[in-house]
Amino acid sequence: MTRFNSKGMWRIPSVKKKKKGDQTIDEDMVIKQCYCPNGHDLINNKVNVRGYKGILLKVKKGKDEGLMALSPICGDKSKYTIDIDLSEGEIIELLCPDCNVPLPVYAPCDCGADMITLFCDKHGNFCNCIGICNRVGCSHSEIKKGSDLFNIYRRRGEIRGTEGYL
Repeated sequence: MTRFNSKGMWRIPSVKKKKKGDQTIDEDMVIKQCYCPNGHDLINNKVNVRGYKGILLKVKKGKDEGLMALSPICGDKSKYTIDIDLSEGEIIELLCPDCNVPLPVYAPCDCGADMITLFCDKHGNFCNCIGICNRVGCSHSEIKKGSDLFNIYRRRGEIRGTEGYL
């Protein structure tokens, strides 16, 4: 969700919750649009995670490659792989399944790998993005909203132009 609407007015989010099984899911935490830098849609109708369309990425590990489906729910670490086996601690390359472009790095992760960017609009806007660590099993290997990413890395001074801010 963007901060401003098409008329430049500030959006006040409404908290809509949906009951899924035993857990309540905040609808604002579900990613419904996700794109590669070239504008290809990464949300896939064939992937279903807890009742929502999942995010489908191409994964490379050395010479091996396959697909990985991610949960579109921020904070949910559910992942499913196709045609590739991943082990805890491995660093993988994440690519667009349509054009094979590597997804860009947002910033280095605490674990030594990278936070990878997925865009929430077709324009490749880093102000409207989500991120995930490319190390299998990292505590940040879940979808994180752009505002969370900015706050984490701004405090550490790793986003250019934010040094000195808290």
